[in-house]
Amino acid sequence: MKGYAIPSKMPWHLTDDVYVPVNSNGEFHWVLAVVALKERCIKVYDSMFSNRSNRKLFSEIQKMATMLPKYLELSGFYEQNERTNWSVLKCYQGKNKSHPFEVSHVTGIAQQEISSLDCEIFVAAYAEYLSDGLQVPSCGINVDTLRLRYASRLWNYGIVKA
Repeated sequence: MKGYAIPSKMPWHLTDDVYVPVNSNGEFHWVLAVVALKERCIKVYDSMFSNRSNRKLFSEIQKMATMLPKYLELSGFYEQNERTNWSVLKCYQGKNKSHPFEVSHVTGIAQQEISSLDCEIFVAAYAEYLSDGLQVPSCGINVDTLRLRYASRLWNYGIVKA
């Protein structure tokens, strides 16, 4: 399975990537952190990457990179070898189980306009592209179209559920 956004619904050892929307201390900016388990890496998709002044957000991602291995160790993740033998993967060799994950900021992806507050739309779009096995485009994300599309999906879900 390529990715899964709700780890409580599926054991982590049965997926390759886990999508985590990250907000910095109640700020208005969100990013998508993709925990790439087989690469022992957290890939950060930031629609305002050029705005490196957000040290709080970087600090949150670093905390996740440090705490995640301990969580995986305590939950027995590394002992789950039915799908992947973690100890033979190159990125796990030579590192103890609590060694922090690498953090990689993905560049060359579509960015929002500086004056906009559309980061949540970009997080949803990034997750959609990645879960479909596609590369995130470098441009061409139309937030108005995405808002309409996501709103219609939610409306349809509500109708079907009712």
